[in-house]
Amino acid sequence: MRKVWGFLIILFTAASLNAQGLEADFEKANAAYKAEKYLEALEHYQAIRKQGYESVALYFNMGNAYYKLGQTAPAILNYERAAQLDPYDEDVQQNLKIAQQGVIDRFETMPKPLVRTAYLGLLQLLSPDAWALSALLFLGLMAVGLALYLFSAWRRPGFILGFFGLLLGVIALSLAYAHDSYNRHHKPAIVMVPSSYVKTAPSPSAEDAFILHEGTKAQVTDYLEGWKKIRLPDGKIGWIEAEDITEV
Repeated sequence: MRKVWGFLIILFTAASLNAQGLEADFEKANAAYKAEKYLEALEHYQAIRKQGYESVALYFNMGNAYYKLGQTAPAILNYERAAQLDPYDEDVQQNLKIAQQGVIDRFETMPKPLVRTAYLGLLQLLSPDAWALSALLFLGLMAVGLALYLFSAWRRPGFILGFFGLLLGVIALSLAYAHDSYNRHHKPAIVMVPSSYVKTAPSPSAEDAFILHEGTKAQVTDYLEGWKKIRLPDGKIGWIEAEDITEV
């Protein structure tokens, strides 16, 4: 038992020291940013991210530092990452819009059918993990209902509870799988180079479909040997070299 407690104490101490180290690095980064030493600030922010830490504040500050350096694409990339963690942060959304003003490419968003819009709204209401957890809870209700039906006088309420628990559990599990699949095939990404020719096929010799510029956002839908298939808001699709675009 002493060994277990000793291990837990060591683990807690290590976690505490790591948290203190991250906080110190964050303070150094913020101090460098305030002193307008943006490259130095970015070095500290990137060191924090390499340790596996991420937060709205970290990505927001990185976006600000890149923007101050005049690097539009990395600024947008980090604002987008912050927005993924908190879509309702007003400061993030405002700075993202400001940074996007420097993007050359403009697209008209294709209207989506009402049914698909409603479906995506339902799908993205919860994360895949949250939908999976909901499925487990509903299936737990099914088990309770089944127990009531088999082992108590509450057969009718038990049957109803079990039936709806099973139904909602299957629906939630389906939504978890569908949301995970959607995320894997619709990954937002930012063009990181000044310009990049998008091809009709994943090959340097393929015909040019169109050209994209730094900071443009697209959805990555497929991968193949150093190429990424992308879709733009106006519905255009094509293949771009993987090194030219970074996923959010």
